[in-house]
Amino acid sequence: MKNRDKLVIGSKILASKINNRPRPFFVQYSLLNACNAKCVYCNCPEREDPRASLEQHLAVIAEFARLGAVRIKFLGGEPLLHRDIATLVAAAKSHGMRTAVVTNGFLIPSRMDLMSQLDEVVISIDGSEEAHDAQRGAGTWKKVMAAIDACAAAKLDFFLSAVVTRDTTGEVDWLIDTARRYGVSVNFQIPQFNPEMYGPGAQQWMPSPDEIRKLIGKIIAAKDAGAPVLFSSRSYGRTLQWEDFSKERDDRPGQASPCTAGKYFLQMEPNGDIYPCVLQIGTFQPKNAFRDGVENAWRHASSHSCFDCYNTWLNENRGIFDLHPAILKNFWSNYLRAR
Repeated sequence: MKNRDKLVIGSKILASKINNRPRPFFVQYSLLNACNAKCVYCNCPEREDPRASLEQHLAVIAEFARLGAVRIKFLGGEPLLHRDIATLVAAAKSHGMRTAVVTNGFLIPSRMDLMSQLDEVVISIDGSEEAHDAQRGAGTWKKVMAAIDACAAAKLDFFLSAVVTRDTTGEVDWLIDTARRYGVSVNFQIPQFNPEMYGPGAQQWMPSPDEIRKLIGKIIAAKDAGAPVLFSSRSYGRTLQWEDFSKERDDRPGQASPCTAGKYFLQMEPNGDIYPCVLQIGTFQPKNAFRDGVENAWRHASSHSCFDCYNTWLNENRGIFDLHPAILKNFWSNYLRAR
């Protein structure tokens, strides 16, 4: 991304904060729950799979643009399975939004025409072959590496994303070395265990609290030493300082949340329900973009009672819109880097 474009996004965020006029700048846009993988810590393939029409999606994307969105990230399930994704990416770009996709990578080599249109591609990989295949399915590692090779050969802007479970805490060095070899960044996330999104057994994949603290400390040290870790040391530090990893978030019913989730970034589900973030699916009572209107559903999502969580990337997003200097510096130099 050119510095001029980064300044435009930054100035919009700054003006919104100064004027106390929130905008849904970053949209996590889930298209479907269907997936061509079955990861051990994910419940998406077991969820109902509602599909909106192309016309509904196009109207919602236009509304997000009107409300000030600058970045839309298409999610699943596996978003590359959606028949209209190329049209939706083109629509978002026509409204001036940056476009991204989070994918398991299986379909990337056959969809390079689409990949080249995206501003960011996030590829899920959990480590070396044995470790990755144990969590995401036999033979999947080779597919992911083929996708990474294809994106690297095409000089696309892509990132790696790893879920670190009790079985893969030893994969951090391999993942950092792989990211360094391809000239990209990698983010690390310990599992979530919201039953709706991740299934009733997801919590069993958590490393022990001591393992988590050792793991996060190692990632922070690597980041501070210049390793290509995507998010800031400060956001990982919030994970490190979390007191009780059996509790995913700090919800305080009846109190207004200080978190920027829902106000400046949000999660939209395939059925059109808008949530402050993915962690609140199944507990927060949403309004629906298709039924209630995008603006009404977004403003409703801004009023929630979650104060904090251990999720590193959510804390990174929160810090961006809190205008925290260290996180803004990382956002400028590492995340929205020049292509």
